Amino acid sequence: MEETRTGGGKEFVFSMIWAVVLLFIGKILIEALPNYKIIGTVITILMFCVLGFFVLTRYSAIFTYSLKNDRLRVNRKIGHRNKEVDFAMSSVKSVTKHRPDKAPKNIQNMKTKVFSQKDIWYIVYEKNKADNMLVCEISKKMADKIKSRAKSNQYT
Repeated sequence: MEETRTGGGKEFVFSMIWAVVLLFIGKILIEALPNYKIIGTVITILMFCVLGFFVLTRYSAIFTYSLKNDRLRVNRKIGHRNKEVDFAMSSVKSVTKHRPDKAPKNIQNMKTKVFSQKDIWYIVYEKNKADNMLVCEISKKMADKIKSRAKSNQYT
């Protein structure tokens, strides 16, 4: 089973609103400090660079969630860079839509949405004798399949 997700439209609209807000802040800085126009321009450019970095890394990312041979592999591809999380179903401790009260220190965020928590799943698994948590956007069908495979592997 495999699923692919890309960045959402709502987050893109919010980022464009932030771009307009930053543009007005930069314009106010430049007009308020006429003797320091260069500094205001540099600050505005830096703010746009930071916003651009966050927009590009979030909206150009392609997330692939695949469940094969009792292993879950999540791949985040941004351009030519990949970040991958891979673990066995036998190491899964919980799959839930609610964030655990005691979240592990190592959390892998593999979701496209920034503002919405609607379709977010939390998968706690053990790797290298430590608890880890994967935050992802999988379908209910895939979540049920992960739960069933994890349970069948833990009791064999």
